[in-house]
Amino acid sequence: MSASYEVMASPCDQCLTTRRRIVPASRAAELMRQCRDDDVKFICHKASIAGRNVACRGVHDKIGPCRAARMAKAFGIPIVEVEL
Repeated sequence: MSASYEVMASPCDQCLTTRRRIVPASRAAELMRQCRDDDVKFICHKASIAGRNVACRGVHDKIGPCRAARMAKAFGIPIVEVEL
C-alpha cells in the first residue's frame, strides 16, 4: 500500500464554504477558524459518510493546505484528488 494525502477534486454541493452548507454560517466560520488555528484538515462530510478520510476541497482552498498536506508535499507523498 502506498501512502497519499487525499483531497476532494472539487467542493461538493453542500461544501462548508458554500451557501448550501449543512450547518449555519456561524458554525462554518468557527470550524474553518479552528482548522486554521490548529493547522488541521477538515474532512469532507460526504467522504466521511463513504468511510473515507478525504480533505474538504473548499476548506483546503479557502484557508490553505494544513500541516499534513504541507508535510506530504515536503516528503514527496502524492497529493491525490478524489472524486466521490
